[in-house]
This record gives sequence, structure tokens and C-alpha cells, in this order.
Amino acid sequence: MMLIDRRLDMVTPMVTPLTYEGLLDELVGIDCGFINNKSKTAPVAVNLVSLGVHAGNDTLYAEVRDQHVEKFGSFLQNQALVLKESHTNFTSKDTKKNLNEIHQFVKQIPIFTQSLRSLTNHIHLAELIKATTEDSSFRDQWNTERAMIEGESCYDILEECIFTNYPPYKLLRLLCLQSLCSGGIKSNRYDQFKQSIVQVYGYEFLPILHNIEKMGFIKRIENRGGGVFANLADGAGASSGGRSLFQSIKRNLILIHAEVNTTEPDDISYVSSGYAPLTVRLIQSAMQGWIGSGSGSSSSSYGKRKSITTTTTTTSGSSKNSGTKKKKKPTLIVVYLGGITYMEIASLRFLSKRDSFPYHIIVITTKVLNGTKLIQSME
Repeated sequence: MMLIDRRLDMVTPMVTPLTYEGLLDELVGIDCGFINNKSKTAPVAVNLVSLGVHAGNDTLYAEVRDQHVEKFGSFLQNQALVLKESHTNFTSKDTKKNLNEIHQFVKQIPIFTQSLRSLTNHIHLAELIKATTEDSSFRDQWNTERAMIEGESCYDILEECIFTNYPPYKLLRLLCLQSLCSGGIKSNRYDQFKQSIVQVYGYEFLPILHNIEKMGFIKRIENRGGGVFANLADGAGASSGGRSLFQSIKRNLILIHAEVNTTEPDDISYVSSGYAPLTVRLIQSAMQGWIGSGSGSSSSSYGKRKSITTTTTTTSGSSKNSGTKKKKKPTLIVVYLGGITYMEIASLRFLSKRDSFPYHIIVITTKVLNGTKLIQSME
């Protein structure tokens, strides 16, 4: 069993996910396993009751939920073609049907109807996601987040966001991300941001700003460098030599994998097109063994880990011939205290399915959240 305190990694909730389920939660909202029917962005054509997050409720959703935005569109199109072909083959006048075949088809009608309804819902939702992610503002937001994760100061971009009336909670997420990734924000610049936010968005945001600063999401840098990273370990992980502790962790754990394959992924960083959730990388490193690559490592050098994959695992071909099966993985229970994001859930599922990862993962958490929900909880 592993216990993960949410305060260990406050960066990941502030990062925009690029998986189907993560984007649904960001754009529409998932509440207790269903699309948030209070959301103004939910497509009218979507049957809200039918979209559940459990594989038993919606097998199509179970297949598509962890897929990257660049993949799930074509996947749903292929599913539509399969359903259409199945229906066409049976209704074709050129194909003679006996009574047994007709009986079997009639039995499949409820399943076919449910599959068609589910597919229609997910296509409508995928269209919403596609329209959002293809917008230039979304791409700009992703680029800004990546620049902050890389350690750049994006003060001018933050200032521009404020005066263009950027969605307030998205702005606060970027502000928190800037501080968490850079070890803090210079005091004079933060005061300017704070004053501008109050002027543009209203005094009701003062308590939120106070609370996120109190929780350590935003750290003031009074003089020369320094700062903290998300209350790491004991809640006060100091930076070293004026450099952010997060940047050191990012290099040592190889959190950035710029060349990850998003359609046929080979690394957990596919969930955001290059950023690997810190808590999941820690779990991966702890369970598989880790050979630290030092400060000189690059994002493309991930993989310097000790492999402890069991040697009793057989290939699918040999198992057919010999009748043997792959050795069942032991179970690893991971408990997230303070909440988990859908991006982390997708990463953990990815790890659990990998033959090279030695455990089957079961996740227990107090809540499922994203950056917006986290900040709204501080109102």
C-alpha cells in the first residue's frame, strides 16, 4: 500500500489534461460518475443519465476514457463504422437468414440500441472537446502551462490574461502554476497581479487569493530567489540556491518527455502531451526501482530504471501452445488523501496495464478533483 498526500504535488491539478475523461471533467464536469447536468456547456443532445465512469455501465466509455485527444476522435469514428457494418450485413437483402440467425439478431437488438445511444452521446461530447482544443486560446493556454513547467516566468502573459478578462479560475490556476513551478513569485509582481485581479474581477476574489496564498499555492519571493514547492513532505520544502525545488524534481524524475507518442503511448506523460504527473512517476520509480540520472539528464533519457519484471511471464504465442498463462500481478493499493485528478487516474491505469510494471493498481481516494474545483473549494 502507498499513501499519497495531495500536498506532495499541487502542480498536476493545475495542468490541463488531454485525455477524454480529463477534458470532459474540465469542460463539462463529471459529478458522481455522470455528466454535470447543470453545466451550460453540455451538448443538448447528450443523454446525461447514460454517461457513467464505470466500465460496467458503459463499455465504450471504458475504452475511450483514457485516450488522448488526438486519438479518441478516430476511435469513435471506427466504432461507428463497425456498428453500421454490423447493421448493414444483417439487413442486406442479398443475405439469406435462417430462423436461428434472426432469433440471435433479435436478442442483440437491446445491446445494439444501447451501443448506438452510447456512441451518439460520446460523439457529441467529442465534438465539444474537439471544438475547444482546436481553438487558439486553448493552444495558447497549453503553451503557457508548458513554459511555466519548464521554469520560465510568464508574467507578461498573466498580465495580458487579466486585462483581457480571461476566465478567473483559469487565471488563478496559471498564477498558482507559475508560483509552484518557479519557487514563488516576486513580491512586487504578485502585489500588482493581486491589485489588477481585484480591479477587473471584483473584491469577491480577495478571500480566494488570501486562501491560496495561505495554503502555499502562491509563494511570495521577498528578496532574491527561493521559495517552496507545494508543501513537499513536511509542508515547507525549501528551494536551494535560488532555484525551484520543483525544477530539480522535474529533472531527476524526468517529468517532461517531449517526444511521447500520444496515439500509441509508451510513457505516462502522454496524458498531457509531455508532462508526467509527479505522484504517478514517484509510484512508478518506487515500484520498479530507480537509477538516478543526475542533474545532467534530459527529457529523452527516461528509462534508466531497474527492470524487475517477473521472468515467469510468458508470451501470448507460447501460452496458446503450452496452456500456461501470464503470472497474475500482485495488487498495489494507492490511497490519495486530498483528492486525485483524472490525469493521474489515466496514468495509473496505463501503468497497471503494462507488462513491465509489476503490480495491478487499485486506487482509493477522498475525492476526484481538478485545479478549478480545488481553487473553488477555497472560496
